[in-house]
Amino acid sequence: MSHPFTMNLRIEDGFDEFSSRFPMKYLRALLTRNDASCMQQMKGQRMRVSKLKSILSVIATLTLSAIHMPAVAQDLCTPSEVTDPQALHINGSKPFVYKSIGGADLRLHVFSPPGHKVADKTPAAVFFYGGGFVFGDVRRYQTQATHLALLGMVTVLVDYRVRCRNKSTIMDSVADGKSAMRWVRGHATQLGIDPSRIAVVGSSAGGQMAAATALIPGFNDPKDPDIDAHPNALILYNPALDMVAIADRLEPLVGKESASRARELSPWEYLAKGKLPPTIIFQGAADTATTPDKALQFCKRAKSLKFQCDVVIYPGAPHGFTEPWLGLDDPKLGIKYEEWAWDAIRRSDGFFRKLGWLPAARR
Repeated sequence: MSHPFTMNLRIEDGFDEFSSRFPMKYLRALLTRNDASCMQQMKGQRMRVSKLKSILSVIATLTLSAIHMPAVAQDLCTPSEVTDPQALHINGSKPFVYKSIGGADLRLHVFSPPGHKVADKTPAAVFFYGGGFVFGDVRRYQTQATHLALLGMVTVLVDYRVRCRNKSTIMDSVADGKSAMRWVRGHATQLGIDPSRIAVVGSSAGGQMAAATALIPGFNDPKDPDIDAHPNALILYNPALDMVAIADRLEPLVGKESASRARELSPWEYLAKGKLPPTIIFQGAADTATTPDKALQFCKRAKSLKFQCDVVIYPGAPHGFTEPWLGLDDPKLGIKYEEWAWDAIRRSDGFFRKLGWLPAARR
């Protein structure tokens, strides 16, 4: 059953409201298929757009040819939301620049509960969107952030550097995630947040970043203040936990430098060395990009180390199943995306209630 709460989304791909949904669809294909036929499909899809868009595409390709990016990444960076500047303002939130680097002002957007006061010291949830470290939209989890704010948590949507917009590496993205956590904790008094109750929520690449804030040492911005970046809880949607397993597929997207450091960037490698906070993972059984066996193995190992970790598996759900707009590109599943998203939201509420971060559900 669909939920009446609606998501304020922008179209994620293509040149404008008439263009095809190419980038995310084919990124998912590239993560699961490493063959020439996928590239032919991508080229065929672009040939069906209007002449004007074709001209714009040529201009974009010529521009990108001057940038040292893999050919596949160049294709994914055709003009669309992947190269557009991120939103400066998001309905219901207050923006802050948490970091300026490489000519970019990186913003985070804070949603506060109704009637919130700085003396309230409420728990918080910080969201990292997905997109293969190549692209993505800071508004992707606006619905979830708004929902938790209405329940009484401060929530934060974080922008970070991605390859299409910033010519960045995975290491840059991870560093930005840690910088954002330090900014939020460092401004806890100003935001009315309890600094000992800050969760990180992340999807796919954002899931790797979320887990990295908890487990992976290093990759710190030297300009960051000396503030702890570790979260107190984790919610992960189809996270990239074993980067070594997908390194060969990552290289065409993010470059050789990032792919060559896959082991250093794998949360799995640090599980026995770090301290995992209470964690819940939402995973699609049909996900071939970040496969369910990795999530199950991660939690099994975490439990053997006496950490709290649970996995919820969704039969038939593909990668990105918690993002309802993907259902618009998938006639076979369609509305299932919304059902899965709202079930994950409901279970996330239960996770926070179990931690004592949210009041008991109304009956």
